[in-house]
Amino acid sequence: MIVVFDAAATEPITAAEARTFAQIDTVGQEPAPGVIAAALASPAIAGSVTAGAHRYLATFVTADGETQGGTVSAAVTVADAAVNGKVSLTAIPIGGALVTSRKLYRTATAGTTYLLLATISNNTATTYTDNIADASLGAEAPAINTTDDPLMGILIASARASAEQELRRPLITQTLDAYFDDFPTESPHEILLPPIQSVTSITYMDSDGATQTLAASGYTVDARSYPARVVPAYGESWPSTRDQVNAVTVRFVAGYGPASAVPQCVKSWMLIRIRTLWESRSSLVFGTNGMVQIPPSFVDSLLDSERVTGRII
Repeated sequence: MIVVFDAAATEPITAAEARTFAQIDTVGQEPAPGVIAAALASPAIAGSVTAGAHRYLATFVTADGETQGGTVSAAVTVADAAVNGKVSLTAIPIGGALVTSRKLYRTATAGTTYLLLATISNNTATTYTDNIADASLGAEAPAINTTDDPLMGILIASARASAEQELRRPLITQTLDAYFDDFPTESPHEILLPPIQSVTSITYMDSDGATQTLAASGYTVDARSYPARVVPAYGESWPSTRDQVNAVTVRFVAGYGPASAVPQCVKSWMLIRIRTLWESRSSLVFGTNGMVQIPPSFVDSLLDSERVTGRII
């Protein structure tokens, strides 16, 4: 039995790559925010906003990315920061259910580029007081909407799981635990694993019930074979274990590497599957010739990565 100990944090392909391949428009993206109301703070109070004219806009942030800048506010002019150097922002737009935070951007004095002013780490607050000098503004507002339809993320994960099931290997580097009831007792005494990068540790329950860690010098890893093999080092043998289930745990690192290291043929397979899933969201398709059923083998194959084989009881 193999379980994920430290799962991969990324997918082999991005939502943008999938949309481009499948020629999917951006109708499912989070729309950019509307306009912010901006005015000099009242009553007048000294602050740090650099004297001059400024405009504001906001973006929405989701788990996938950030929208492009929203509608630009009317200009607010700070005549003298020593008198009124703060700007009150109200009616800050609230996004949809997927929005986790919002970012505010502002121009420098008489500028046209919108630079990061602040991040509002919620989707509820509608006011903010600007007390930031031009020199402290941050990165430029994005010009491209990188948020995505949540369905695309589901389809990417599904396609990746199917590819891993077909290949019997994880795609992106991750750490896994393999469990065995005991060490192999028959020649060639091999522990067989999926394609791996390295073995992190081998632990086992000894005959007294204590957890032991096998020294790295006690075993040899053959990562070139398929499946990979772990065997006792020359002159060594596997230790005795307590007679119980999952007495031996092999922690190992597997996967091709980062997303850029996943072979293009695998990515192409995923893209084709994603497009098929996107365009066929039902097992039945209605066309000019009536109702057609998608081959059950394709639909049922979506369960392969979770399928249990062999005797259960």
